[in-house]
This record gives sequence, C-alpha cells and structure tokens, in this order.
Amino acid sequence: YTVQLAAPLAQVFDVLEELRWLLVLSIPIVLVLASFGGYWMSRRALAPVDAITSTARSISEHSLSMRLARLKTGDELQRLAETFNQMMDRLETAFKRITQFTADASHELRTPTALIRTTAELSLRRDRDKSEYREALGQILEEAERTGILIDNLMTLARMDSGAEAVGFTTVDIASILGEASMAGQPLALSKQIQLDREIPDIPILVNGDAHALRRLFLILIDNAVKYTPTGGRVFIGLNTNRNNAVATVRDTGIGISQEDLPVIFERFYRADKARSRESGAGLGLSIARWIAEAHRAEILVESVVGQGSTFEVRIPLHQEIGASVLAQP
Repeated sequence: YTVQLAAPLAQVFDVLEELRWLLVLSIPIVLVLASFGGYWMSRRALAPVDAITSTARSISEHSLSMRLARLKTGDELQRLAETFNQMMDRLETAFKRITQFTADASHELRTPTALIRTTAELSLRRDRDKSEYREALGQILEEAERTGILIDNLMTLARMDSGAEAVGFTTVDIASILGEASMAGQPLALSKQIQLDREIPDIPILVNGDAHALRRLFLILIDNAVKYTPTGGRVFIGLNTNRNNAVATVRDTGIGISQEDLPVIFERFYRADKARSRESGAGLGLSIARWIAEAHRAEILVESVVGQGSTFEVRIPLHQEIGASVLAQP
C-alpha cells in the first residue's frame, strides 16, 4: 500500500518571506544600535586614558604638584594611574631638591664674593700703609680659600648625585687613616687651645674601603668637633672594634646639638644654629660624610646634649673579601 499526503506550502513561504524582510529591516537597526553602544562603551572605557593623557600633557616644571584622579576600577588602568602618581611624587621631590640646592649654593657663593669685592673696594678708596694692605689681602685670601672649599664640596655632591663619584675598595688600615686625620686636625685645635686626645691602637685594623674617602670622612668629623668646641675645650678621637665592626669615635665638649636638629643635621646646607659664625661653613660636610659612610656600608651614629657636646660614632665592617672596585650608589 502507498500512502501519500499533501499540504499547501504557501503558508510556509509566507512565513519565510516575513522572516527575510524582518532580517533585512532589523539588521541595519541592530548595526546602528551596536555602533552607538560600542562607541559609548569604548569612550567610557578610554575616559581614564584620556584623563591620563590630558594631565600628562598639562604638567610642566611649574605644575609638578598635579596628580591624576584616583581611579577605583581595580584593573590595569588603576595601577597605571597609581604608578604615574608615584613617579610624579619622586620627580617633584627631586625637582624641589635641585631648586633648593641651586638657591642655597647661590647664596653661599654670593657671601664670600661680596666680601672679597667690598674688601678690595675699601682698600682702593685711599692710599694705605703696608700693614693695612696685608690685612686686606689676608681677608681676601681667606674668603677665596673658603669659596674654593665650597666649590669643591659642591662638585663632590654633584658627582655623588650623578653616580660619577667612584669609591675604590681595597684593604686599608683604618687605625692609620684615623691617626693621619687626627694629626691633620691638630693645628686647628692648637689655634683654639683645644686639647686633642687620641686613643688609637698601634696595631693595624683592616677594613674594606677607600683610604682617601675615609680620611675625608674623619677630617670632616674632627673639623666640626674642633670648630664647635669653645676655646679651652677637649676633643677625643678613638678607635676600637667589636665583633663585626671597627668603631671610630669623635667626641667633643662643644655647644652640642638639640634633639630636634639631630634627625636633619646630615641634610645639605643645614646648620642647626643659623646665628653661628661663618667659620661653621656651608653645611655640606656632614652630607658628604654620610655619603662616604653609606658607600662603605657603614653607619654614623650621633649623640648630643646642648651645652655639653656631641659624639659621632662611625661603624665600618671589618675586612672581608669583596670586589676590587665598586661604583658607590648607596
């Protein structure tokens, strides 16, 4: 038996035709809506990037305090914004240091230059006897020497900042270096009638370091101790060892440093008492001393009582085998 069924397809074709027209009409609408939706979403997603770009373009040397708005997206853009702000913090700090350094250096150089000029002008206003000319020339020479020391210190700090100040490590006898530095400080102590006591072992105490740099460090500490100790005072220079370190001590009976000033005495151009005499220097010595100590992986400890004196203690690791030369970047 054969069973045959038949049904009209007109209705099916009508439905397919309706679907075809529906697709033809809806696809452009969907595309338009998708385009607007994609544009809106992309603008919203890229808005933080536009903000970062706009802020970055508007930052100049006069607006280093500008920062990106804090994002809370929890994605890479938030991390990018935070990293950018941290970078700007570092740049602003560095720029302020450079600006302050330039201003302080200009001020320190202006003073001796003005004194030299004034002394020379006064000497030339009228004829003077030989002793007056000698006195004027002595003052000019003193200011010129002070200016030379200041320029040398400024150049040293500039090389330190640029990483060009190299410290060559060899095995050195710190007892001998400290002894030489104490002898170099003896004339200044005698001129102020200050008793200079030394307690330095006769046996070698070996450390890894740069003999020239360490000598400069000790000279700075001894020079400061003598300068800030009144006539008739005492300065003690000693050296001993503990388990891991050589410990150099410079102690004076000088004017002392207040507890408020102790944390910042190593800052450049800082002088605790601005009313001190000009022989106190430009306030660069301790900055250089700290850099030398850090380059040797050493530390400087300070204790002081106003009116009683100060104690500077330098702890340098004892001799170990290390590389022959290291570019110091503490």
